[in-house]
Amino acid sequence: MSSPSQNPDRSSTVSFDRWPNSSQPRPDAGKGFTPHNTVEPAPANDVSSRFGRRLRELRQKNELTQSDMARKFGIDRSYISDVERGRTSISLPILEVIALGLRISLSDLFRDI
Repeated sequence: MSSPSQNPDRSSTVSFDRWPNSSQPRPDAGKGFTPHNTVEPAPANDVSSRFGRRLRELRQKNELTQSDMARKFGIDRSYISDVERGRTSISLPILEVIALGLRISLSDLFRDI
């Protein structure tokens, strides 16, 4: 019996990106679906999510895109996105920058949270 490295016939090679006995690709082929690749969404009612919704509401009320806000306030756009989605915490100095930039008080920034 020959070992696989000695077998020049590669027709028996298994491909994991196609369904067995089919030329159709699997829907998940190449996407790396494994438990460690999934991210748990933040609970919809935790304080980070509620503040994120409030920030988005204020940003849109002021007709600002995330990019506009990032440029005007000196905050990274992806950070604003993460805050709006409740995926990251925000510091007091950044809260102050946002309140000043939106020309509202800190208490108005937290209204209805």
